[in-house]
Amino acid sequence: MRWLRDLVKENPCVWVRCEDERLQGLFLIQAELEGFRALNGQWPTELENHRLYGITGDMTVGYLSSMCWSLTRRPSDEHVRVDYGKYYAGEDYRVE
Repeated sequence: MRWLRDLVKENPCVWVRCEDERLQGLFLIQAELEGFRALNGQWPTELENHRLYGITGDMTVGYLSSMCWSLTRRPSDEHVRVDYGKYYAGEDYRVE
């Protein structure tokens, strides 16, 4: 199994895309099981399902706007983007 905490060890800020409600729920459950919390202290499963999330090395998780996801897709951008469906399935998960 892949661990979200390993992603943020390698990269201080990771952006995660969950294409459907099933993946959104799986992501939030996994984040909670690994000890991530929202900035306001909520457990991830207390958050509403959303398509885009950010996770950080300080074990926080939060919503990410589609505008941020789209506007920062430049060659100089250092954000790591993850397709959670592929990540969960054990496939090549990076989104370019």
